Amino acid sequence: MRTLTLNIPISEELLFVLKKDEQSLQEEARKILAMQFFKERKLSLGKAAELAGIDKNEFVILLGKNQIDIYQYTEKELERESLKP
Repeated sequence: MRTLTLNIPISEELLFVLKKDEQSLQEEARKILAMQFFKERKLSLGKAAELAGIDKNEFVILLGKNQIDIYQYTEKELERESLKP
């Protein structure tokens, strides 16, 4: 599979303000993107973990730390569950 690299220009001043080096900012950005895409249901748990650069178990822990539910039910699914005896 071919991989692509995204380049986002960041000033050294922003890195200083964020107290990050390039590598740690890149790792954090990957995790933030992965969590957001997972939350929006654009990526599955496995694919989001892949984007984050960590395994599924680590990603589940990351989601928990950021109060993102791994169980993403639709309104219809929740209705069905609440109607069950």
